Amino acid sequence: MKCTLCPRACGVDRARQNGYCGVGETMKIGRAALHFWEEPVLAPHGGSGTIFFAGCSLRCVYCQNFRLSRGEGYEISHEELIETMKRLEGEGADNIEFVTGSHYIPGIAAALAEYRPYVPTVFNCGGYESVEQLRFLDGLIDIYMPDFKYSDPEIARRYSNAPDYPSVAAAALEEMKRQVGATVVTGDAMKRGVLVRHLVLPSNVRNSIGVLDVLKDILDRDDYLSLMSQYVPYGDAHKFPEIDRKLKPLEYKAVVAHAEKLGFENVLVQTADSADESFIPKFEK
Repeated sequence: MKCTLCPRACGVDRARQNGYCGVGETMKIGRAALHFWEEPVLAPHGGSGTIFFAGCSLRCVYCQNFRLSRGEGYEISHEELIETMKRLEGEGADNIEFVTGSHYIPGIAAALAEYRPYVPTVFNCGGYESVEQLRFLDGLIDIYMPDFKYSDPEIARRYSNAPDYPSVAAAALEEMKRQVGATVVTGDAMKRGVLVRHLVLPSNVRNSIGVLDVLKDILDRDDYLSLMSQYVPYGDAHKFPEIDRKLKPLEYKAVVAHAEKLGFENVLVQTADSADESFIPKFEK
């Protein structure tokens, strides 16, 4: 069967060879463990029960999970995925978080149809999603946490080979909001809604400001926006001199100031010490 799970629709028969995402049809993961460095409103107590899937349809040149995004990982069956969810719940996870699982949506949806965790389910993704495929998750995902990386098609082409990213991500975000509705926070923990992440890239303040301008027209007042300053040159970033460095404080401050100017209410910001490789998860079986 020709694969059309992501907007690239590469058409590869993933039963026979890897798709653009770098993996076949059998699910592969690189890590399944409690993760304690997500946004506080997402996991304020026991940490997120993160399941990092191997492969990625974006394959950004600066990806902090570079090797994993290129397909490294180990195979996991449908039954093992369900048992992994149960294990993470038993360890006290605040949620079950599927990280970069867009190219495995049929398997994730089937597992959630068979076993629904008692804690919120989170779909953490790059934002470059097929609306048609997202609809298979309708009623199964409580919190969508997409990136919104680019407003400039040329920047999206340069770093992710996806010049259609801005329009695709906007349509995907609209679908996510349709599915989960208004944000629900009980006590100090998010139970339902949308939390959009944007990683500010060095030398790309104009792209970030454009992202905020787009999000202003899509997000509601109670939706969360996370502005991330944690960029560390990784992967193939050394091939692009303008991003082969950490973010300057003034660059990040300019983006935060624009968010304030636009009137975003639920904005989460990071401190300068977040740009540290120690926060990047280690991937091992």
